[in-house]
Amino acid sequence: MTWGAAAKWYGFPWPPFEVEFLPRGDLDAVKRLVDTDVAAVIAEPVQGVAGAVDLGAPFLAALRERTHETRSLLILDEVQCGMGRTGFPFAATLHGVAPDMITTAKALGAGFPCAALLMADHVAAHLRTDDLGTTFGGGPMACALIEAVIDIIESEGLLANVRRLAQQIRETCVVGPVTAVQGAGFLTGLRTRRPAKDVQRELMDRDILTGTSADPYVVRILAPYVLEDAHVAQLREALVSLPA
Repeated sequence: MTWGAAAKWYGFPWPPFEVEFLPRGDLDAVKRLVDTDVAAVIAEPVQGVAGAVDLGAPFLAALRERTHETRSLLILDEVQCGMGRTGFPFAATLHGVAPDMITTAKALGAGFPCAALLMADHVAAHLRTDDLGTTFGGGPMACALIEAVIDIIESEGLLANVRRLAQQIRETCVVGPVTAVQGAGFLTGLRTRRPAKDVQRELMDRDILTGTSADPYVVRILAPYVLEDAHVAQLREALVSLPA
């Protein structure tokens, strides 16, 4: 179900079910392609690898409305944008959408490998013994770490810190080679005039770690939730010093 998977992943002779891809932001395509034959619609609310692209509330609301009409499931992939990265518990919270299921991982364990599947009561009510199977699921180490991560995010007010400094990045870092800031919270994309890989290398020389993305003109930043004002100032100063 990943874009391009049929051409480059795994090598299965055929997929186990039909998959269609909706054009991003195309509300007409939502009505046209999501019908009563569709089991589920899966969306990544803020697309990470694509370059920190926020699908936005109108598009997600259209998906929710249409899946209600067709009695299909709406599943949000929040492996990268969930667990506070947008400044809210989940991007679904940010955009006011109530999905049927959410997948989450990565920040869930602060680096420890773990994942979780969250589901609404009306979905969970259909689960029976042995419907879900996992070798490591519910391990005590993972569960303890997940609980600790949630406790720290709440007790240290980290979501408010994400929202405040993400806004500061938007307001101060459109300088040097950067023409715009996109994404949500600390899933940030810096759109650049020059190739992102060059800007990434130049920032690395100034002790700032960033990534690139599928968009050759987007530098991607996934800052830690404990980022400080001084770090945003350091980023701005580095960008100012780069060739436009």
